[in-house]
Amino acid sequence: TAGLTLASRLSEDSAWSVLVLEAGNTHLDAENHPLINRPGQFGMQIKNPEYDWGFKTVPQKFADNVEYPWSRGKGLGGTSAMNFSVWTFPPKEDIDNWEKLGNPGWNWSNYEKYSTRAITYTPLDRIDDPSLPTEAFEVWSSKRPYGPLHVAHPRRILDVDVKMHQASAIEATSRTQGTYFALNNVHPTLHSRTYAATALQERALQRPNLSVLVGVEVTVILSSDSTEDEFEASGVEFLHSATDKQYRALVRKEVILSAGSLKSPQILELSGIGKPSILAKLGVEVKVALEGVGENLQEHQFIGCTFELKDDYAEDTYDLLLNSGQQAKHVDLYSKGQGIYMTGIVNMASFPLQRITSEAKALYDAEKSRIGRDIQEGKYPPGLAEQYELQLQYNQNDALDCELVSLSGSLSGPNLPRPGKKYYTIIGFLNHNFSRGSVHSSSNNPRHPPQMDPHYFEHDIDLQVFINEVKYIRKLVSTAPLKDILSDDPSTMELNPGSDIQTDEQIASWLKQCLSTGWHTVGTLSMLPKVRNGVVNSKLQVVYGTKNIRVVDLSIIPLHIAAHTQGALLIFQI
Repeated sequence: TAGLTLASRLSEDSAWSVLVLEAGNTHLDAENHPLINRPGQFGMQIKNPEYDWGFKTVPQKFADNVEYPWSRGKGLGGTSAMNFSVWTFPPKEDIDNWEKLGNPGWNWSNYEKYSTRAITYTPLDRIDDPSLPTEAFEVWSSKRPYGPLHVAHPRRILDVDVKMHQASAIEATSRTQGTYFALNNVHPTLHSRTYAATALQERALQRPNLSVLVGVEVTVILSSDSTEDEFEASGVEFLHSATDKQYRALVRKEVILSAGSLKSPQILELSGIGKPSILAKLGVEVKVALEGVGENLQEHQFIGCTFELKDDYAEDTYDLLLNSGQQAKHVDLYSKGQGIYMTGIVNMASFPLQRITSEAKALYDAEKSRIGRDIQEGKYPPGLAEQYELQLQYNQNDALDCELVSLSGSLSGPNLPRPGKKYYTIIGFLNHNFSRGSVHSSSNNPRHPPQMDPHYFEHDIDLQVFINEVKYIRKLVSTAPLKDILSDDPSTMELNPGSDIQTDEQIASWLKQCLSTGWHTVGTLSMLPKVRNGVVNSKLQVVYGTKNIRVVDLSIIPLHIAAHTQGALLIFQI
């Protein structure tokens, strides 16, 4: 995602020669890849090896030893080719915190300035349905942007989404806090997915100074024979998947690493850049000792709560697509600009924990005490205490730790939807987790997936936020007008977690079995001062101890944000 955005920008200068190496395939032929290009394919690419790396975590010690799937996009455009197409803004405070951690210039003022260069926003021409709350569409108040990626609201907003919006109405005090209809990365006239690869195709792919190789996996960054103290990259080695042959690409200028928060640390480690204790286990010579490589992993998680709609509820839901005949019908309707594929995930509500529970202060106070004890006992690596201090200060000022997203269909577990029934899922997100994890190479074989350990629920407050979100979701579905369209049968109305899950302990157990990654991993090559376990500096993200290796992906974000990350990822490449 990030690499293509940067390649497009760099190749605007004809003096630069840019080579993009992509491990997956191209997928730009829309007719042959509807799972990418047609909206509404939520999760359909997952576990498909053509589109998904199919990673998974190690067993999670604090989550009943569950191994969680960690899907990531495999192909040109990365995970932007398989995400749920939601485009949101982070709060100002989240971005300003990056600067407070020692990164001059990485603040909201600059973020907002560059956001106008990253995307083209096309508002709806008109809103024909008088029942739609027009204020919910007012998500862009600054100068209209014109950039390589298209964002817009879907042409069709479902009735059930309107009712959810009304039931969960929280005053929108900004374009990030409150209840609103989110933008999607869809083309405003074609209504096809727009993502990093389509933006490249539209603006840059024909440039003579830009080359793209697909089906090639970078294995190591090569070092020059320079006698200088700093590591100077001379190029990379890569494997061509189709032939299993190894090649080299040499550089005159720089190597820019954009393999994502899970793979970029692996490439650095196999190149001799990382924690000496990790490199020793791998049998890799230490060329640059950096303790922060692969550390400070932070991830959004979500849990889906699904409810059955009344039998006479007439409007379409995504459950229809489980029937092959209905799917064919809606594919045909999509070609005419109609049907369920013209909708999207739009309902968003972002709010502080204090908004949904009176226990918020006690929970944060307990976490503050725990962190204080851990600091006294020397449990944290350099820099983490400063992150926690900012998080706790932010919590006291109504940090947007909670987020609700809704989907017209079933997206939850463990209970499967009943055939012929229609469902609505309300998804709770955790935006600012306190638990910190890591990702490291599992062996010196570059084709072995890295070992991913997010340490889910190591800090109990993360679990408590989720428990309170589930309780709040249950309140919402008992609120008109949403409750008026839900099934009257109490034994089947709540598909998941289900009417038998009631106590906090039961909810916690269900959460640990059924939660999902948000695919928003950050922090594993954090942009921080080196003394705070940083890996890259704030001046163009150069890796410490190297002359010409940069990192341009979500791994550099040192502290997580209350937003879906594709927006931030694209904007800070511009």
